[in-house]
Amino acid sequence: MEVEVDAAFFAVGWPGNADRIDPGAAGVSIERGYVTVDDHLRTSQPHIFAAGDVDGHSLLVSSARLEGRIAAENAVLGPRRRIVRDVVPAGSFTDPEYGSVGLTEAQARARHDCVVAIARYEDLLRPVADNQPEGFCKLIVERARREIVGAHVLGEYSAEVVQMVAACMAAGMRIEDVAEFQFAFPTFTEGVGMAAQMLVRELEIRAMPQVWSSLG
Repeated sequence: MEVEVDAAFFAVGWPGNADRIDPGAAGVSIERGYVTVDDHLRTSQPHIFAAGDVDGHSLLVSSARLEGRIAAENAVLGPRRRIVRDVVPAGSFTDPEYGSVGLTEAQARARHDCVVAIARYEDLLRPVADNQPEGFCKLIVERARREIVGAHVLGEYSAEVVQMVAACMAAGMRIEDVAEFQFAFPTFTEGVGMAAQMLVRELEIRAMPQVWSSLG
């Protein structure tokens, strides 16, 4: 298939450039342009801490703020707090927006026995009323524990919607609890509830009436 475009962009990530400040002069190790840190955000020099993009882990403002607080606390009070990056929602403010948290479907299936559901915005009132029916909310659930291990959202307000899923993941909510959460109506976030209801129905956890299109 051929598509005519005016410009094409190819993103390969963020190259590290910590070597430009010569961290080796202080005995601080770097790898691929990033400062190496442990779980307490200590560098190879125990009295030097690093936080944010410079360590190359989670190149997000929210992560940098948390890492900064933890690094400062550990530097002053001793290495007591560890950084945890298991649940870090991220969004891309393109058109349409995209939001993501946790594992991709391929990653999840390589590690767990998973079930997946996709709630399409054309089945929700708010996206249709706003004339933005193109989009979806995808939930990936580990079958045995019935907990969300990944979510991907495409469409309006994706960055906001995916944070709802991140909160559910951080709280360790089971999918049946997410399915019966009373979401504000009408909202794009209802897609999370609809996808959860699909999974509850598929897993046969409890009776769940179908309120979505059966079209794939």
